[in-house]
Amino acid sequence: MTRTTYHHGALRQALIDGAREILAEGGHEQFSLNEVARRAGVSTAAPYRHFSGKDELLAAVAEQGYATLHASLERASADTADVRERLLRLAGAYVRFAHDHPDLFVTMFRSRPGADPVGHDSFEVLLQAVVDAQATALIPAKPSPELMARSIWATLHGLAVLSLRQPHQRFGMDEPPEDLATSTLSAMFGL
Repeated sequence: MTRTTYHHGALRQALIDGAREILAEGGHEQFSLNEVARRAGVSTAAPYRHFSGKDELLAAVAEQGYATLHASLERASADTADVRERLLRLAGAYVRFAHDHPDLFVTMFRSRPGADPVGHDSFEVLLQAVVDAQATALIPAKPSPELMARSIWATLHGLAVLSLRQPHQRFGMDEPPEDLATSTLSAMFGL
């Protein structure tokens, strides 16, 4: 008996991988579901078995990005009990992640109407470091840990975005990503 249908097997992940390739090569301007399907070797209708459309596929890419960021932050802070060192390592890891995965970083923070918020695990790693830093008086106890962590996240995110733009040297941002993040955080808190 001859097989007349084609079953991909791991189509969902193949589509996500294809989307990441396209984003890395040409950004969001070059992104299309048809091209994702072509790269996965399936019909243009096949992606709709797993995703309702482009936004849902990009949200899946973003979710994997947040998981990767979370793992990077966990690794950066895992082997030190020193609160200052942990906070600085987290700062460096965040900006380094943006430089190592610029297409993924942009996708993670693009507006996707209706998408569920993701990234809480990544934020929780920073929040715990802030709680610990406030408890040891390394950084001010006020404002609240949540506001302080959000402020640090926003600062690091701004550094990451600015340092990805060319030419960023005019802002004095020609340091390696980790150094840029740690020097900024150190200047903010006198670390």
